[in-house]
Amino acid sequence: MRIWILVFAFASSAFASSTFIPGAENKMVAKGVMSLSVLKIIDKGRKFDMKLAIRNDNNQTGIIVFFSDMSCQRAGTPGRLKYSLFGIGERTIDFRPGQQKEMSMVCETEGTKKGPFKLMVAKIYDNPSLDGKTVGKVIANDLTWEQDDRQN
Repeated sequence: MRIWILVFAFASSAFASSTFIPGAENKMVAKGVMSLSVLKIIDKGRKFDMKLAIRNDNNQTGIIVFFSDMSCQRAGTPGRLKYSLFGIGERTIDFRPGQQKEMSMVCETEGTKKGPFKLMVAKIYDNPSLDGKTVGKVIANDLTWEQDDRQN
């Protein structure tokens, strides 16, 4: 009986996760273009789940963010970003003027278990036709969001 209790205790600690709620002021912002907030992070050691809120801050034109232009890191180690639900999600994430979308993603890193969480967006395009497909010019680039993994 004691052996099973020890095995259960070890298994529980091996798969333990902790949740971070970043402060509301911790946003990735391209003024007048887009703002991105990470609402929640679930740290699972070699990977972390993120609940994101992305908003088109322009009330005149649409914007497009390609999933392939998004990336993540943990403590400087590049990760593989994917959607949480079986990897299914928009590859072209389009926003109408003033629209906000929430989505869940996971970042898998190789061997890194500690250190700051980081999410990057390489380019944001305008979508003046509002069709959600036609890419206009790059209106913002090289945006970064970061959160320390230490709980206060």
